[in-house]
Amino acid sequence: MLTRAIMMVLVIANALSSKAIGQCDDLRSASVEQATSYIEHAPDDAASAKCVQIAFDVIGSLPTEQAVPVLLKYLGYKRPLNDGERHGFFMHGNGPETLYPAVHELFHLGSASEPGVIRFIGESKDASRTVLNNAIYALVLIHHGDGLAVVQELHSESGGAVDPDASKRLQSAAKDATKWCDERWKEKCADALVN
Repeated sequence: MLTRAIMMVLVIANALSSKAIGQCDDLRSASVEQATSYIEHAPDDAASAKCVQIAFDVIGSLPTEQAVPVLLKYLGYKRPLNDGERHGFFMHGNGPETLYPAVHELFHLGSASEPGVIRFIGESKDASRTVLNNAIYALVLIHHGDGLAVVQELHSESGGAVDPDASKRLQSAAKDATKWCDERWKEKCADALVN
């Protein structure tokens, strides 16, 4: 009985999602200004979830040097949940790469976005914990889950930073990144913070 109810919710969510996609078609050819305007003014309702993702896809399709600064601006933007997610059904998980579209787009841009993310971490004096965690997680995704590589890179960048405050922020991010270290590499991650 429960399985049947779950299937019914998924069918309804899919139908509503298809309707929303039709309403979002104009966004596919939007300018970056139109896409960001949509993101900033999108209502927090299920119908907006797919449109928000399309707006982020528009931003992510820009050349890397244009896309990264815009995506970094929206690292703390949590997209509206679709109907299924509002009922607890997360088909692709409920991690930052799913709920925060900028994280996904930075990952999609790959290593080309990495210098901008690292610079952002070092320069972000007033960023919220969520924004910083999303920046670190984007680096982890870019490194295909290799937390040790992220810890080493952030630690290395902290040692090379001219600004002492940026150095502290990068070292703090390196420490935070240790939570993404595989259990087999926990000791190496801890060592990477001091070497």
